[in-house]
Amino acid sequence: MKKLPSLFGFECVLDDEGLVSVEINCNYPAESFDCRRFYENLEANKIHESNITYPIRLSHWTVTISPTDKETIMEYFNIDGIKKVVEENKTKLIDKVTFIKGEIFFPKKSKYPKLAVHFYQVVDENGVLIENSNEIIEYCEIYYNTKQFTPKRIADLEKFVNTQELFQIPFLPIELVRFDNNNNITPFLNHELAKSVSELPF
Repeated sequence: MKKLPSLFGFECVLDDEGLVSVEINCNYPAESFDCRRFYENLEANKIHESNITYPIRLSHWTVTISPTDKETIMEYFNIDGIKKVVEENKTKLIDKVTFIKGEIFFPKKSKYPKLAVHFYQVVDENGVLIENSNEIIEYCEIYYNTKQFTPKRIADLEKFVNTQELFQIPFLPIELVRFDNNNNITPFLNHELAKSVSELPF
């Protein structure tokens, strides 16, 4: 392991396989100034990779999954659940430029959370005018209750799901929905990385 210069105040190390890891000591993007800077730069990079040309107009809609039973929780309340929701809405996305972002939140006094998948699609008219990537980041920002995962709620969820995956969701950046030549949605890279971290022993 080799220590690298810090990034936005966070320690970075290079492992023996050439992978760089950043030691993030926060749970939500807005938890501190450094967390917000790190997350916004991560999002800006993802948006830059999309090669969109400004100005654009964005239309926003949300699909929300409620925990009606334990099967629903086990099926959707994980990182792959976000992609499953996107797959279920694929017909609205083919031949369109669409970004997605997942959200996990607890309604007031609820035992289990809800999973929301936000869709931001480039449209010709009636959408919100966006002039640059900073405006996309601001428009798509999700405001979290940073105290929502109480010990009791975590214990209830751990009966059905890997809560470490749920803790990753607030830090998943915006993602462009991409298709292969057979109109299959390709994996979301940051989702796959977050899943691999969630599988590590803690």
